[in-house]
Amino acid sequence: MKMGRHGRYVKRTAAFLLSAVLAAGLLSGCGKGKTEEQNKENTSVKGRYVENDMELPIQEGEKILNMAKSKDGNPVLFSEAEDTKVFRYEYKEGNWEQTPLDWIGQLYGGQNLRLQEIQETKEGAQIARSTDEEMLTHIAKSEDGQTGAEQSIPYLSQQGDNGYPAVTNLQVDGAGNYWLSDMYQSKVVVIDASSMEVMQELNSVEGSSSEQRMLFAAENGDMAANTEDGVVTVYDSGAAEKGTMKIDQQEGIMMCGNEENWYIISGEGIMRMVLGNEVGEVILDGTMASMGSSLNRIAGFIKGQEDDFYVLYSQPKASTWSLMHYVYDAEAMAIPENTLRVFGLSENATVEDALLGFQKAHPDVKVEFLTSGKEEGITMDDIRTLNTELLGGNGADVLLLDGLSAESYIEKGILADLTDLADELTAQETYLESILKSTAQKDGKIYGMPVKFSMPVIYGDENTKAALSSLDSLKSYLEEHPQASIFGIAQRDYIRDFLFQMYQDEVINKDGKVDQEKLADLLEIEVKIAANARAEIFDEDGSAQMDMGTAAKIFQQDMFSNGGSAAIINHPDSVATSKIASVTDMMTPYTLMRQMSLSPDTLDGLYIPKGIIGINKDTKQKDIAEEFVKYLFSPEVQGKPVGDGLSVLESGMGILKEELASEYATGLVTMSSWKFEGEEEIVLDVSYPTEEEVDGLIAICRTLEKPATQDCVIWNIYQAEADECLGGNVDAKTAAKNIAQKVDTYLAE
Repeated sequence: MKMGRHGRYVKRTAAFLLSAVLAAGLLSGCGKGKTEEQNKENTSVKGRYVENDMELPIQEGEKILNMAKSKDGNPVLFSEAEDTKVFRYEYKEGNWEQTPLDWIGQLYGGQNLRLQEIQETKEGAQIARSTDEEMLTHIAKSEDGQTGAEQSIPYLSQQGDNGYPAVTNLQVDGAGNYWLSDMYQSKVVVIDASSMEVMQELNSVEGSSSEQRMLFAAENGDMAANTEDGVVTVYDSGAAEKGTMKIDQQEGIMMCGNEENWYIISGEGIMRMVLGNEVGEVILDGTMASMGSSLNRIAGFIKGQEDDFYVLYSQPKASTWSLMHYVYDAEAMAIPENTLRVFGLSENATVEDALLGFQKAHPDVKVEFLTSGKEEGITMDDIRTLNTELLGGNGADVLLLDGLSAESYIEKGILADLTDLADELTAQETYLESILKSTAQKDGKIYGMPVKFSMPVIYGDENTKAALSSLDSLKSYLEEHPQASIFGIAQRDYIRDFLFQMYQDEVINKDGKVDQEKLADLLEIEVKIAANARAEIFDEDGSAQMDMGTAAKIFQQDMFSNGGSAAIINHPDSVATSKIASVTDMMTPYTLMRQMSLSPDTLDGLYIPKGIIGINKDTKQKDIAEEFVKYLFSPEVQGKPVGDGLSVLESGMGILKEELASEYATGLVTMSSWKFEGEEEIVLDVSYPTEEEVDGLIAICRTLEKPATQDCVIWNIYQAEADECLGGNVDAKTAAKNIAQKVDTYLAE
């Protein structure tokens, strides 16, 4: 169950179309449209929930299973380590008390079971759910925490079309009955505590993941089940229906309850619900807490002994966990005094995660991160509306310039000069200065800096690499070698975007005008390479046959990552490229290079900036905006593994070595195979790179100085017309003319 969403933005990223966002004035500067009296009124109200970090008691080598609540109302964490060791941690009076649960190992010792979760009853009994190699669910119970016994439940051994019941959640009601969520059957099964027979079956929504929760328990023994889309039904311990509540089914949720209320947590925050009411009360805004971050998955949720809450989060990208305690602070401003608005065309994980830390350090500031709600297809109308806001002296305080024309904004005086701020940063820490200062600058002044970056590498035949050095050299090479595929096997989208990025400065002049002759040459080259590289084999579904143990497709929507890269083994006279943003990204390309005794090179010193931060020159929150930008480049943020790119801070690059040294990476080898139509199958043992290879990559990063940037509108124009040309619908000259005319219109506006 992914609480932070992909494909649907969290509340702070506002799932509205860009034009609607702008039209509504949501990108306006802080406090726009409010009188001074209204602002004072909003900031004078006190009292709200605040988030406090809690130290996890888990030791090295342990893996968290789940969080539960003890009979005394305290939070309890369960973990497991090697050799079937299981531990229970209870938080009492500010300290964690560890208790080994040896009874589980004694009961299942020697059996290859995978422990899934442990629940505790109001009497303190422990119920453990496990699965074996045949996916048969096992339920075991210990009354005293010392000895345990398998619960013989006939339902669990009944096989259907999909095998044994896929139990994904276990809860225990006030009478000790077991409530099981069967994902395959889309139902909840209630098992009588005495007879172990089915006492009732209830319909549930269809689950999309084994982590999706369908069942929730209240302190009084009542149970809540997600019985249909948008509806949770509450039952007593006899499985008699007590009433229903409406929920937002678009959100992954967790619930807990007491005698009077139910509490629902999602990316939107924490809501208090009363059985039978149509509408709940939001008691904690998700934009001010960790549940609002798409980096976090809500893994556990319980109410404390007072009006407080404990929430366990996992960070799947970083393979980490965190525990937060939410308490009501009567003195905290209900609405922070200041609001800082950040806008970008798309999400940015580093920025989004940093909002939380910044708000904790600045409790008088609320940071809103707004995006267009579009992953692609930004139109000229969208950009026109944005520009109108910015040129009118309004707009967000901080801008993410990815996909926008930073050069145009610099010329129009929209962006603040960040040169002094950059100098202050580099005086305190060691950064990759050529990347930090070269991305958005003019006449020696800096107007934007990337929070993260990635690095494209190229490897393969030296003559082919040399041919790619310019559009003219590639044209000459293909005239001498008309059958050259350049990339071995490649997708049309990759050929289209990679070559345009490489030669963008050659086909678009400094004044923004398109050189139609050179663009026509480029399009003709793309058509020829697409034919030679057999791009048609990707036409059916965007992928070729690949087996990596997880049925993963090799299609990657990235201008530097080609789905046919592995074919370089069968085409040693070609080249391959890959985008490196993490150690994991190095696995396949570096395995290929080792296999072929090749070394990586840069693409003319190119790097791909990510999260290019600029400040609106007309912001009324200049000091806060600058503090936020400084925080984005601090060791606290740059050293955090959020999985969206390489750090621009030298010490932050240490994340790569930490990932390499992780227990997961050590010794990991995955057999991968590729089968391209008409080609011999390629089979490789893909492994993590060596420490020397990581050191080499870091050294190369220090040499990068040329940003690979895009104006999203120009790219959309180019891609649409290039597709017509590559599809054979128009010739290269016509496509180049169409592109030039549309770009001229865009620039004129």
